[in-house]
Amino acid sequence: MAKIVKKNRPETTIPTASTSDVAFLLLLFFMVSTVFVKERGLKVTLPRAESIEKIPRKQSATIYVNSAGVISIDDFPVEIPQIAGLMNSKLAQNFNLITCFRTDKNTRYGIMSDILNQLREAECLRVSFEAKLKR
Repeated sequence: MAKIVKKNRPETTIPTASTSDVAFLLLLFFMVSTVFVKERGLKVTLPRAESIEKIPRKQSATIYVNSAGVISIDDFPVEIPQIAGLMNSKLAQNFNLITCFRTDKNTRYGIMSDILNQLREAECLRVSFEAKLKR
């Protein structure tokens, strides 16, 4: 019986020595030939204060929030779930109640959003944000 001898096929290889050069040249070509369009974006007109109005303390409830997230209403510490009930009782005592925010500039917006949701739940819709005067 005759033996069948398999011939070894030569392996085909793709030379990859110049691949990085080709990639760099393509990148350079696309960077040079690309036109960058400057987008105009949306025009936003921010509101400006026309006058400063002092709110009488009898008609307001001040919410203080520090940078650590500690919340107090009229100098009494509260947690976020307690705000709706407390503000509901304050609103029952004074229908013209104005809620004033006084916060630290490093306060997270998520805390402010949670407080505003609690105020909406309590139907305290007259809200004022206090700011320091520049001197």
